[in-house]
Amino acid sequence: MINSRKVLVVILLLLFWIEPYQVSEAMSGQNRPLDGGSFSSQLTTVFGLGSRISHSGSEMLLPFRQNGKLHLSLTDCIDIALERNLDIHLIEETLAQADADITRAWSAMLPFAGVETSYTRLDEDLVFGLGPASVTFMERDIYKGGVVLRQPIYTGGRLNAARKAARYSRDARIQDKENIEEEIVFQVTRVYWTAEVAEAFHHVAIEAVELLEKHEHDVSILVREGANPEVDLLRTKTDLADAKKNLNASANAFDIALSGLKNLLVIDLEEPVFLTQGLDRPPKPAGNLAIFTQMAIENRPALSSLKLQVAAAEQGLAAARGEYFPSVALEGRYEYIQGDIREMDGDYHCTVGVGAEVPLWNWGKTRSEVIKAASKLNQAKIEYKKIEEQICLEVRKAFLNLGKAEKNIAAAEAALKTSKEAYRLSRAGYQAGVGTNTDVLDARIAFSRAEANHAQALFEYNVALAALERATGDNSNLVK
Repeated sequence: MINSRKVLVVILLLLFWIEPYQVSEAMSGQNRPLDGGSFSSQLTTVFGLGSRISHSGSEMLLPFRQNGKLHLSLTDCIDIALERNLDIHLIEETLAQADADITRAWSAMLPFAGVETSYTRLDEDLVFGLGPASVTFMERDIYKGGVVLRQPIYTGGRLNAARKAARYSRDARIQDKENIEEEIVFQVTRVYWTAEVAEAFHHVAIEAVELLEKHEHDVSILVREGANPEVDLLRTKTDLADAKKNLNASANAFDIALSGLKNLLVIDLEEPVFLTQGLDRPPKPAGNLAIFTQMAIENRPALSSLKLQVAAAEQGLAAARGEYFPSVALEGRYEYIQGDIREMDGDYHCTVGVGAEVPLWNWGKTRSEVIKAASKLNQAKIEYKKIEEQICLEVRKAFLNLGKAEKNIAAAEAALKTSKEAYRLSRAGYQAGVGTNTDVLDARIAFSRAEANHAQALFEYNVALAALERATGDNSNLVK
């Protein structure tokens, strides 16, 4: 008996010591200063973020490095972004939390096994006296300790509803991840084509400077020979200075656009990058506005996520209503008892029983939980309808923009062809003495504008195509 008492006392001491110790450790951890360098190192190690945090770079970028530059196509950029983008890492953490919620909800339905112990000290022994005889019902020191096994039998369906709600919520997070991936693909595509059109504008500016330098050479010869007035050379030099100014501006715009792409890919902004995929005209997907709208409603992960959230809210409402019903559980115990009426001298006992708890009145707590759950369900349904309307509008805008961009390409190609020929004829006429310098400069401006408009039309077409495929939830033809 003495040994049993000692065991129980040790158990009690452990129970009273462990929890305060853990709390003190947690508090001391909060007060410790955060080492910035160590934190950055942890991010680099865990997520492989590479050169944004550590200039040593990431192994993922090594296959793309050639001659000191990263050679990247649109497909390469999308792969890198999906691997390194921080939003992907954030949603993966929410998935881990959702999986943990499923385990927690499932465990509430399974048997609970644990150890329980207690020690009670009364002010005196409880003794019942009858004349000269007396009987002790409880000693001053009461010890209990043993193993308990508890299995819920009936809970009004709330445990099963909570488990289903957790599964629906986890599946919704999976759809959210797909939605984020689609958004990243679109953003990378848009920024990639933005950098490409900026590079195209830069090439137009380079070509404009080269054409004006050649024309300046021709004008200098004619002015020197007295065939043309000095004002022609001055006008040409003025236009050349403006072209060089535009060249500097286009170089700066290209650098900014390329930096935006690097930022999206989590690449060091000083990393040299060469874009390998130029602006082109991929085929337009077959279908009309009604077909694309139906595709969006069926395929968009955002809508799938909201459907699952509605299902989770329905189960949440069922779980809240389950609080109105009784709870029944089966319980078994094997424990050591000493000091009460069942066992004064101390011994082991085995008990099995069924317990029921019936809610009668809790000051409106259950009713308020049901009202809250019903409101969440209505909120999820309204959100679904709202997003569905937004997606239909996105599809319509993308479809119309794609049609407009397709027409603009045809017009830009025709204008480019005619302006190039006009510049050739005006320059040849000026060299032959039958044209003016103004004609040549105006034709050159029109030619450069036509080149820029053609590049802009290709850019708008590719972005509109990406927007349509994102709006319909179909990225199969996004990268050619």
